[in-house]
Amino acid sequence: MRWWLGVVVWLALFGGENGSVVSPEDQGLRAGNWGPGPGLLESSDPATEPSPEDLNATDLMTKLGSAFDVQFMSVNEPPEGLQAIDTSQFSFRRKKNGRLVPMGPMPQYIREVELGVVKLADGSRLKTQVPVKLKRKLRQLLWALTACPVGFKWRDLGARFWPRWIREGLCPRSSCSVPAGMKCRPLAAQHKTLLRWHCRSPACQWIKVQYPVVVQCSCACSSRSPH
Repeated sequence: MRWWLGVVVWLALFGGENGSVVSPEDQGLRAGNWGPGPGLLESSDPATEPSPEDLNATDLMTKLGSAFDVQFMSVNEPPEGLQAIDTSQFSFRRKKNGRLVPMGPMPQYIREVELGVVKLADGSRLKTQVPVKLKRKLRQLLWALTACPVGFKWRDLGARFWPRWIREGLCPRSSCSVPAGMKCRPLAAQHKTLLRWHCRSPACQWIKVQYPVVVQCSCACSSRSPH
């Protein structure tokens, strides 16, 4: 990944059932490379939907137990709605004058970028006279350009899941490299346990299933890249 960091510096200097946990695939869940999976294929038969008696929050909370995660789950529709995206994980905040201010420690790979020397094609090394302040700004620029913060958005899974609202992680769609080409991809996910209304003749019941939530993104080559 350092080759494109060098380009930026160069430009700047010189540019189941019975309570068991069932896999997501077994229950129709598919994780997408963006975060939220495609729309779930549900039966249109209202007889396969849970009745009001089956949606007793006290009973379901007892069944789910300690797996209920208030940060990622909601019994009621979130007050901020389903369209708002929480970008609080972004590494910078904007000041009133429009400038971006870093939040948290600078990544190691940014700190290790060599700004005092440029290695030429013939193997020789050319020293540069870069002021400390400019070095800091260049590293912050690289940090901002290559950042892949996770954005979180609530999703309504429908009446056959409980809780039916879950907070999903999204990776930015924009390029995270110079030149453009690399994309932010999911790097890590946490599996949250939910209840799924499962019908198998002649009865229906709530069973536990796991739902993947993206919690970390990273800059990576496109899956279509020949490299």
